[in-house]
Amino acid sequence: MSDEKPTYSDAVQRLETIVSTLERGGMGLDETLKLYEEGAELLKLCKKELAAAEGKLNEMQLDELESELGSETNDSNA
Repeated sequence: MSDEKPTYSDAVQRLETIVSTLERGGMGLDETLKLYEEGAELLKLCKKELAAAEGKLNEMQLDELESELGSETNDSNA
């Protein structure tokens, strides 16, 4: 894996390739360990990206809820 951070889609695609390769087997221990380590790093990156996306969604939902509550309060004061 290069030093450049892959996109989420690229990371998932590479993970799928790694899993397929590991499932086929037939590699030496060193190559297997390298692929496993790469996969673990990609998985960590994907989890981080998903957590960030989830945080953004929660924030947007909270903003929407606050907006709805604010308009209800304004409606009831009218």
